[in-house]
Amino acid sequence: MTKRAQKAGRNERGVMIIWLTLFLLVLVGFGSLSVDVAKLAATRTQLQNAADAAALAGASALDPETAVIVQPTAVARAQNTSVSNKAFVANPEPVILAAGDVTFPDTKRVRVKVRREGGQGVVTTLAQVLGLMKLEVTATATAKVDTTSTALCGLLPLGVSPQGQNFQVGCSHTYTLKSGSGGGGGGQYGAVTFPQCIDRGDCAGMSPNGANTFRCLMKYGYCCPVSIGDVLKTESGNMAGPTKQAIDYRFDTDACSDQGICYTEYLARGGTGQRVVVIPITTPVPGNSKVTVLGFSAFFLKTRVGTGQGGALQGEFLYKVIPGTGSGTGGGAGVTAFSIRLIPNS
Repeated sequence: MTKRAQKAGRNERGVMIIWLTLFLLVLVGFGSLSVDVAKLAATRTQLQNAADAAALAGASALDPETAVIVQPTAVARAQNTSVSNKAFVANPEPVILAAGDVTFPDTKRVRVKVRREGGQGVVTTLAQVLGLMKLEVTATATAKVDTTSTALCGLLPLGVSPQGQNFQVGCSHTYTLKSGSGGGGGGQYGAVTFPQCIDRGDCAGMSPNGANTFRCLMKYGYCCPVSIGDVLKTESGNMAGPTKQAIDYRFDTDACSDQGICYTEYLARGGTGQRVVVIPITTPVPGNSKVTVLGFSAFFLKTRVGTGQGGALQGEFLYKVIPGTGSGTGGGAGVTAFSIRLIPNS
């Protein structure tokens, strides 16, 4: 082999080494990007889950007397919920939500923005060889409080009617949720029957009517969907015994069993919610074999059912967020419960 040929072979090997080096750098670059892009995508999902949960938690802070979101409470709930979620920095860490990142477009909406930025940016793995030490990502969610159009769980088997006017909030207003002895019409005292609920709730599989079913539903609530416009059959009979037993159970399992107090005082004494019940608003029950669901409302049970009352049940009206789906109106006064949903950010 001539010297010229030998020199050409060495040059070719040198060029190959250079190209191989460049190829390896490109390969490392693409590899680093794929690893870190996957990490960034996972972080984005984690942050979105945290934002969604925080926004829903914030929107649950509904004032029981005004039906608007209590902003300081909403911020605290959103922050507490956010920190229970994790997203990548170097490793998964709690998502800290700043109070300033919880905003209120109106009295029925909460918007949350969670971040992995600055010192809390996502630490890269292989992209550091390209000088990318951290990546930034954010997620935003908005939750809205809507009038409940379909209740999903917790309804008592009663039907109440405001009889031409809205229920009024406040301790001075007390409403009869179920009539006692002598208060019924046509043998009906306010009870309704729901379709058989096969696989949901504590009363799943029980027959649609009867004293045992009524007692169970008064204790635990009905947990299959009921919607505005549904037609329900009414239940005959006073059922004083099952009513008393169920309401005693609710009082006995609540952290505050004091009678004759207002809802605000009940909260101050540490009430845990068993005495707050959700009831369908219907066309009048007494004298009718069927009623139509018009909406849903929540009531605070002020007193137990005494034997002398013959099964009468009374409560104080309040606004409350319940499990359900909203109508999209966000309104409703006096005869409505509310549900929360996520809406597109705007």
